[in-house]
Amino acid sequence: MRALISGGAGFIGRHLATELRLQGHDLIALDLLSPQVHREPEAARAGFPGRMVVGDVCDADAWARCRDADVVIHLAAETGTGQSMYQQDRYRQVNVEGTRLAAREAARRGVPLVAISSRAVYGEGARVEADGTRTYDGVVRPGSRAADSREDDPHAPVSVYGETKSEGEQVIAAELGDRGSATVIRPQNVIGAGQALHNPYTGVLAAFLACLKEGRAISVYGDGAQTRDFVHVTDLTAMISWAVANPAPAADGPRIINCGSGVRTTLRELADHAVAASLSAPVDIVHVDVHRAGDIRDACADLTRARELGAPSPRWCAADAVADFVRTSWDQPGARADAWDRALDELRDRGLTS
Repeated sequence: MRALISGGAGFIGRHLATELRLQGHDLIALDLLSPQVHREPEAARAGFPGRMVVGDVCDADAWARCRDADVVIHLAAETGTGQSMYQQDRYRQVNVEGTRLAAREAARRGVPLVAISSRAVYGEGARVEADGTRTYDGVVRPGSRAADSREDDPHAPVSVYGETKSEGEQVIAAELGDRGSATVIRPQNVIGAGQALHNPYTGVLAAFLACLKEGRAISVYGDGAQTRDFVHVTDLTAMISWAVANPAPAADGPRIINCGSGVRTTLRELADHAVAASLSAPVDIVHVDVHRAGDIRDACADLTRARELGAPSPRWCAADAVADFVRTSWDQPGARADAWDRALDELRDRGLTS
């Protein structure tokens, strides 16, 4: 099988390409090789195990330069939640219009589409009230608790990034409808070796790693009780690979599947896991009383649908995934810890913190 992967040279793309190549697939990547994502663009290009087309997913001519494929896998996206709040046009162009062109390309070729969305479409997500009812207004009432997000929950994004991923799902449905096969995967927080350690706009673990390497205290924003669902990148690529091998029925419209560990981890626990995995002396963990625009309180995936469809179950727990990230990334070059301080200052200067 020939697979066309947008964003194929990126963090998730490199892991997916390795897996698909081992399965014997021929690969083509369409990637802009953006410096914000790729510290060494030429090395990323050379390291892709297939043909590389350097181009923008928002450019129809770039898609046309990619040779025929049997499946289109759309990974390319702008992913910084905070950055999206002030670079709105750029995020909408890449995440909405780029996705539109990916769907059109799949339709033009008559092949399945597998696209990566985000848990950010749920926003604050559902809560279960004291009386057992499920609510979606984001209000925390006495006796209520955060509920795991289901694929049929309403979209309620609280960031521009989330809005663009929601709109991206809508354009897939509009472009393909019931005429083409589409699987949309909504990952939770993805971690693993190969993340862009120099990019201060995504990935809290990269910030933690920079602090550990410099012997500096780790900063946890807020009270640290916020919860996230951390999924190892190989668990996500296993699901993508499964979706490639098991395309969605065309007549049913886009098939939506959550991807996560299904387990909540607090940000304080995440920091503890990072310190425990450190290859140098332990550091302190401090709390910074700040809320960034677009941040949410709780997130976790309901994996019922994935299990019912027979998709691969997650193999990594959060502690092991964090340890793997820290140990495999320790000797890799990255930004200094104060890069995240400057990114926070950017948000403050723009009135995007409270």
